[in-house]
Formats: sequence, C-alpha cells, structure tokens
Amino acid sequence: MIEFYELLDDENVPYRCDVELDLIEESPQEERPWLLWLFVKAESVTESLEAFTRDLILALTTSVDAVFAGRVMKEGWAEFYFYAPHSKRFENISSDVMNQHGGYVYERGSSRDSKWEMYNDNLYPDAYGLLSIQNRHTIAALLEAGDDLTLPREVEHYLFFQTKTSMERAVSQLASHGYEAKEYVNDDESDYGYGVVLVKTEAITQEVIEETTTSLYESAIQEHGIYEGWSTVLGAEA
Repeated sequence: MIEFYELLDDENVPYRCDVELDLIEESPQEERPWLLWLFVKAESVTESLEAFTRDLILALTTSVDAVFAGRVMKEGWAEFYFYAPHSKRFENISSDVMNQHGGYVYERGSSRDSKWEMYNDNLYPDAYGLLSIQNRHTIAALLEAGDDLTLPREVEHYLFFQTKTSMERAVSQLASHGYEAKEYVNDDESDYGYGVVLVKTEAITQEVIEETTTSLYESAIQEHGIYEGWSTVLGAEA
C-alpha cells in the first residue's frame, strides 16, 4: 500500500514522501540488493507526474522484477527509488518511459544497498509519520460523511502500558491537560496489558489532531507505553 506523509528539511520546509508501506514486512529482500534511483524535475504532484509514476513503476516491475520503494518530492525534484535484483537495463527502461512522457531533466544512478538502508532510514515513516497517515485517513472518512471538523465533540484516545503504575502516572499527568479516563482495559496476554481510553471534548481539525496525537504519543513513550490512535462520532451527533 502506497501512502504519503510530510517531512521537514534542515530549514523546516515541508516536503512530501510517498512510500510503499507493505515492504517493511519483508525488508530487506536478499534477492533485490540493488537500489535504483531516478530524479526528474517536477515542482509538484500533478496528473502528468502521477501518470509518469504509474508507467515507470509498471515498466520496472515487469521488465527487471524491481519493487517500488518510494518517491520524495523535494526542492523541485521528484526522486524515485526502486530495489531490484540487478541494475541492468535500468537506464534504457527509464529513458523509454521518460521519452513517452515528453522527456524530463533528470539524474539517475544505482548502487548496492543490500540492507535496504535507503528504505528503512529515509523512506519508511517514523512514528510521527505513521500517526499523520492514520490521522489523515480518519479525518477523510469523517469529511466523506459530511462532518464539520470545527465542531467540538468527545474524542476517544487509546493508550496501553506495560504496568499498571505506568498507566496511572500517565493518566494523572494527562488529567492536567483536560483528559478524563473513560474506561480501563486489561489484556493478560499482551506485553502492554494495561490500557486506558481517555476522552476530551475538542474540535478535530487537522492542526488540532496533529498536535493532540503527537502530545499523547510522547506522553505514552515517557511511560514506556504505546499510543494506538483515536476515534469519535460525527460532530453533528456529538
């Protein structure tokens, strides 16, 4: 599944990264030790760039058994990354696809990356990136249902901890920020067997949710716990 999220460069300018998330389950693949990369001049994500992306992925997957790892949109370039069994024919195939789309200013190359460091360290999202992806999907579903995100409503957040003491400390600390414990959950078979459902009434605009989930994630981490996301009802029903 290809998802996208935003990162910040050294000057705190946001840029976009599209990544094939499912590859993490089998990374690295010993049979695909070669990193293939192609940079083309592109200021933004457009229909023509998306068409080029689809054709490039199709050509490399069918011709050299490559897998698409990700695409970074940064500083006026679209950076494409693939992993393949070898680098043979990469130049010819990528040139053919570029020519089919009218040509691009480009840079390209290949190198051995048997540990898939490019994918693991630079393309796959960290915990904050994964949170951002989850937030976007939940908000998109609410908008599709006609929700007004600016309407305050009760929002449930799910946190889990390794010990009851850690959970209680987190609940106490977060109470000062307006969160209330709605329900406690125990799971003796989990390493994080002590769970709590925290609730707070607030709007769920993208900005508010990004700030809220980041704060809760960091609060959980401080107590060696995990933050499992959030849910809510439509604002009109709150």
